[in-house]
Amino acid sequence: PVAAPAKPAAPAVDAEAVARGRYLAESVLGCVSCHTDRDATRYGGPLRGTALAGACYGKEWGLPGRVCAPNITSDPEHGIGRWTDAELLSALREGYGRDGRTLFPMMPYSEWRTLSDDDARAVVAYLRQVPPVPRSVPRTELPPEVQAGIQSLASRLPGPVPAPADDAVSRGRYLTTIAQCAFCHGGMDEPPQPFAGGLPVPTPYGEEKAPALLPHGPILKGLSEDAFVARFTAWREVASAPSVEGRVNKLAMPWLSFAGMREEDLRAVYRYLQTFAVTARQGG
Repeated sequence: PVAAPAKPAAPAVDAEAVARGRYLAESVLGCVSCHTDRDATRYGGPLRGTALAGACYGKEWGLPGRVCAPNITSDPEHGIGRWTDAELLSALREGYGRDGRTLFPMMPYSEWRTLSDDDARAVVAYLRQVPPVPRSVPRTELPPEVQAGIQSLASRLPGPVPAPADDAVSRGRYLTTIAQCAFCHGGMDEPPQPFAGGLPVPTPYGEEKAPALLPHGPILKGLSEDAFVARFTAWREVASAPSVEGRVNKLAMPWLSFAGMREEDLRAVYRYLQTFAVTARQGG
């Protein structure tokens, strides 16, 4: 009998790219913390749902409607299993959904436009390896005027995006951009003062204010590089995050995610922040 044709071999998995993508998704970009249900009663909002299986946010987070971060596990029906790499990369860095609609900018594609081609492909490689979770997540529901107002935010990349230069300050600039640090810690002055703080951040437990991250602001003044790193890495030892009751600035800062950042990356962030001039605004 004639042998059946051999099945094509599965594409080789680039283990290094998957590891890089996992690191970025879990500890830098915030993919896992946003696309997973979080426990808002605990400090830092630890995860309580299945990772990357989706989560919805509403007006208690200061949003104009119900914004749902979809299931981005590899499930073909409810997740991204049927998406092409090109579709995933477009959503990630350009802001277009699979159906061509503009994604709500809670998905920080404007910052992720700077995500290098290699890092973007690494994130996609990681997502391909996430076990499928057959969980349906509602679609985002926004008032028509809001949906119309965000249409111009998505745009195609003009060309390839290179990796940053290898010096610490350049890497720190890159990391603070893709980690969206300036989104919360950016100043409210006109013209904008980067990292001058003061932005009000709505949460289910009231408004929080992101402090300044300037060298002589309330957070970094007198703080050594080692102490800065330790503020993040200390959260690696937290077995159970404490209750938010009676605490200030308890939910918006994703300490439990950023705790996983590599020490050399945290040091690069610190050195980049040291390059900013002092401004008057110091945030709350």
